[in-house]
Order: sequence, then C-alpha cells, then structure tokens
Amino acid sequence: MTEWYPNSQTGLRVGLALIAAVLLVDIGLVIWAATRPVDGLTFLAGLFILGGLVAIGLMGYWISGLVQSAYVLDRNALVILWGESEHIIPLPQVQQVMLGEEVTGRLRFRGVRWPGYWVGYGEIEGLGPVLLHATAPLEEQVILATPGLAYGISPEDRDGFLCTLQTRMQMGPTQWVEQTSHGPAFARWEFWHDKPALVMLAAGLGALLALTGLLCFRFPHLPPLIPLHFDALGVPDRLGLRGQIFLIPLIGLIVLIVNGVLGGLLYRHERLAAYLLWGGALTVQILFWAAVLGILAAA
Repeated sequence: MTEWYPNSQTGLRVGLALIAAVLLVDIGLVIWAATRPVDGLTFLAGLFILGGLVAIGLMGYWISGLVQSAYVLDRNALVILWGESEHIIPLPQVQQVMLGEEVTGRLRFRGVRWPGYWVGYGEIEGLGPVLLHATAPLEEQVILATPGLAYGISPEDRDGFLCTLQTRMQMGPTQWVEQTSHGPAFARWEFWHDKPALVMLAAGLGALLALTGLLCFRFPHLPPLIPLHFDALGVPDRLGLRGQIFLIPLIGLIVLIVNGVLGGLLYRHERLAAYLLWGGALTVQILFWAAVLGILAAA
C-alpha cells in the first residue's frame, strides 16, 4: 500500500486568503453598523455579516478536507481520502486511465473551485459523469474511468503514481472490494430527510429574521418612549426606551438556540420531545410577532 498526496499549498493559501478577505469585510460591516443609527441598512448589513460567517465556516470545512487529502493505492483499489469523505475504486473496475490533457470534451462542473482546489461533480462530454477531488485543473489531473463514473485526481508526483498504478493493475487483485463512496457522517443523518423538523426550524429562524428586519426598518420612526406592557383591557401600563423593543427578538433567538440544541440532542432517541421543543420555539416566534405588532400599533 502506497500513499500519494496532492499539492495542497496553492489551494490552502488561496482558501485562507479568501477567509481573511471575508472576515475583513465582516469586521468592516460591524464597525460601520455600530457607528450609525439603527435602520433598515443595519439589518441588511447584519444579513451580510451572517452570510459571511456561514461562508467562513464552509471554507474552513473545505480547507480541512484539503489538508487531510490523500490517494491510497494497493493491488485491490485506489482509495480517495478527502477529509471525512472516502471513495473506493476497485482497480479491476478501472476501464481507462487518461491524462487530463487528453480529455477533449468540455467539463461542466458543479462544486467548489478556486485556484488549487477542485472538488465536486461534473460531466465531461464523451466521457460522462466525473467526481473530482483534485488540486489542479482538469488538464493536469489523472482521470480513472469506471462503468458509470469517472474520477479526477491530482497526485503531486503524477508520473510516479501512474507507474505504480500500472504495476498494481498488472499484478491483479488479491481480493474483491466494492466500489463505494462515503461522505461525512453528518451528511448521512436521518434528520436531513425529516421534512417536519426542517420546516419547523427553518420557519422559526425565518420568523426571527423577519421580525428583526421589521423592527430595524421601523425603528427610526418610533417615538423615544414606547409601550412595553398592556393591562387586561389592552391599555399600556408600562413605557420604556424604544431600544428595549429589540429585547423581544433577542429572547426569541435564545429560545430558538436552546430549544434547537436540546431538540437535536433528543432527536435520535426521543423524536416526539424534539418536535415539541422545535414546535415550541416556532410558537414563541409567532407570539413575539403578535406582541411586536401590538407595540408598534400603540406606539
């Protein structure tokens, strides 16, 4: 068994530079939003900041896969290791080995790509579906075609890899292995196929974001003091500074996080309890919407 590695330096440097650029933009937006009155633009800046944090998390995850990448070769199979993903290609299933520069068809790529990073699915005209786990463009890759699916890889020592691959294929396998692909463990969670759970959580988050946006857009038009509590007859009996109205979505966020985490911990063994927690979080958002609308109407 021999291990071959892609040249990850370019992909790593570019990926870290992208993370740094997004982080700088987020910091700039935070400073800009903190030095101006709250309004609709503040909310839009917050959405951009949130999106930037999600992007940083995703790029960090992709970079971790790049750092843990390798191609493991023996007489039975080539195993592509990329982070938590594993793809096993039995050598007897390999019908053709091509250099990337020999591929004449156009590649239609769907995945993540930046200089030094090519990971995803695609289709090559005349060849068919292809799965890429490489750090070089197609013309610098090695393509291994099997029935129904081709694989694109980029070992740094391409000539050495090809020589070893040819030797292993000529020697023949010592045992039969199955052609399989395994993604990260979290991608196989049953939760991702649970539509009611996804709807409740997405609706709760959407309601919270929409409520926050409404308050940001209405905030410049609110009086300095607003009603924060009403008696049994619906008459305001307590006033507060208008900024206190943001305590409502803040509490909604806390409820959403706490119930979301607890529901996630209980989901596998107590699904009904998880549904009750997630449904309760959504109900709280709806009640807070009603409270905010009442406050805005009376302000």
